[in-house]
Amino acid sequence: MGTPPTEHLLPPQVMGYNRNAMKKRLLLLSVSLFSLFFVSAALAGYVEIGRVPMPELTASEWAMINQQQGRNPEIIPVDVNLAVNRGVVYAVSIRNGSGYPDIDNTIVRWIAHKWTTDNWFRGGDSYVVSLDVDPVLHHVVFRNNDGSARNRYRLIEKLSANVGEVGY
Repeated sequence: MGTPPTEHLLPPQVMGYNRNAMKKRLLLLSVSLFSLFFVSAALAGYVEIGRVPMPELTASEWAMINQQQGRNPEIIPVDVNLAVNRGVVYAVSIRNGSGYPDIDNTIVRWIAHKWTTDNWFRGGDSYVVSLDVDPVLHHVVFRNNDGSARNRYRLIEKLSANVGEVGY
């Protein structure tokens, strides 16, 4: 014999509506998961954690550098260890110094007293900040990825950290 007719508990219009609503929900869910994946991937790299005033050297410190380097001044790299806890910089030390202890101390004191990060940044004690002291332009700037100083005059720079390894 033939198959018995199936009875729907709901009218066909409602069944059609439910199928379309389910398709829309699945599409929305997949788009949401896709965007969440890419947002989390973007956060895994370097993220701005604050804006900080760049260290300033005194006129006598610049004069000392100019006297030491003579007619061929070169950019002086300085690497600083930085420890941060919820926006507060609690420890600063020189990792690779400039060769000028007075300048290294000035940079460490400046960072310790004037730098903070955003409060959401949990931080840690193993961050390294690379700076360049430029005796020609008389400014201290963050070192670019290629190791050269930025030719900028702003005193406030974006401080970024690689938060992907920390697990945010």
